[in-house]
Amino acid sequence: MKLALIRIGFYAILFVVWYLIVKVGEIPNYILPAPIDVFESFYFGFLKGGYLIGIFSSLVRVLIGYFLALIIGVVTGILLARYYLLDITFGKSILALQSIPSVAWVPLALLWFGITDKAVIFIIILEAVLPVALSTKNAMKNIPLNLIRAAQTLGSKGLHLYQNVILKAMIPELVTGLRLSWAFAWRALIAGELFISGAGIGQTLELGRSLADMAQVISMITTIGVIGFLTENIFFGSIEKNVRLAWGLDAQK
Repeated sequence: MKLALIRIGFYAILFVVWYLIVKVGEIPNYILPAPIDVFESFYFGFLKGGYLIGIFSSLVRVLIGYFLALIIGVVTGILLARYYLLDITFGKSILALQSIPSVAWVPLALLWFGITDKAVIFIIILEAVLPVALSTKNAMKNIPLNLIRAAQTLGSKGLHLYQNVILKAMIPELVTGLRLSWAFAWRALIAGELFISGAGIGQTLELGRSLADMAQVISMITTIGVIGFLTENIFFGSIEKNVRLAWGLDAQK
């Protein structure tokens, strides 16, 4: 309760300072709107505007790209861990690809797929697949060799060994990679949507910029932050915590 009051007090002070800066400094609305203007943008945007449609469209794109990235990433990570030659060649290039920001892929995606959803999904896959591949590879390599030998001694081999021993041993580290991959996918989504047409959070953000509607811009930036926080820290955070507790990696409090 005390922690909640501290947070509420912090945001209340933040809004008061924000309001005073705008009013005392007489800052134009197109530079920095007052808090009430942003609240109005939220109200009319969700009640009468297309904010909900934009959020839904964005979530559809990011989920498609994210799950495709998971499939590709897990398979790639297993192959990198299994085959040394592949790891020292293609595996090293992954580290270089991970340093490329998502916005750098936009021109390539637009030239290949045009101003369509496919371009955005392509960018999401490129950004989200790398953390999954690396975490899968590391998780597989970090499995104790004695665990695998013990399972083989008991008769486990082939697909049974992968399903019941290797994959289960990989889960704690893999979940961390899935959480990180979602963060990359969410950032890539917004970067891609800024350059395509149609409904979406990025398009709504870009529309606010083109209309010099800073209240809409700030409301969309806030929406991006809130959705990203809820999914990455609360949803994935809870899953990661429960997995670590179930695997005995964290002490139960």
